[in-house]
Amino acid sequence: TQNALLVGDAACVIDPFTAEGIRPSLLTGMLAAQAIDQALGGDTEALANYSARVQQEWGSEMRWAKRIAALFYRFPGVGYRVGVKRPGATRRMGQILAGELRYSDVASSAIRKLSGGLLA
Repeated sequence: TQNALLVGDAACVIDPFTAEGIRPSLLTGMLAAQAIDQALGGDTEALANYSARVQQEWGSEMRWAKRIAALFYRFPGVGYRVGVKRPGATRRMGQILAGELRYSDVASSAIRKLSGGLLA
């Protein structure tokens, strides 16, 4: 419909690695509120720009999360050894969930460790 913004689960915004939706719901809700505030302030492009902002702030990171998840869930034994049992990996996941790190910050290392575990 015109002049409507979808957020969170309604917008099908979830983390493909953890399958959680609270973080993206809060983020998209905040971005939608900002867009609505800007629209009410006279910015005629604010609502149209909402999707671009979600893509910029969430979508690009979720491409990395999807790549990591593809390896992690395809080979659960390796994923458990490399991604769950290692204290450093669980600490990094906590930092991602807390917003201190992004998937793109850890992607190359995570993918290398997960795929290396297949070769070992």
